[in-house]
Amino acid sequence: MKPVCPHCQSSSVYVMTDSTSHPLIEELLSPAALIGLGVSLCKLFKVHPVIGVVAGTAIATVIELAKPHSALPMLVNKQHRCNDCTHIFSTIN
Repeated sequence: MKPVCPHCQSSSVYVMTDSTSHPLIEELLSPAALIGLGVSLCKLFKVHPVIGVVAGTAIATVIELAKPHSALPMLVNKQHRCNDCTHIFSTIN
């Protein structure tokens, strides 16, 4: 169900994105990218690639553990902005 602006009752609203989460950064810090980077660096420095796999996996694990995870992903406050009156409001989904 699409939210309606509580100020002007318009249905022309959009979800405001969280500026801390960028898909490009998420993709660059993915386990597959970090393992590939570790293997590439090991080949460059003439070290066995298994060391790169282990290092990449370890770094990816630390990054995944450091990310804040929501305990209840279904109950998230989403910020919305109305296109008509530019009112910002939040809904719980």
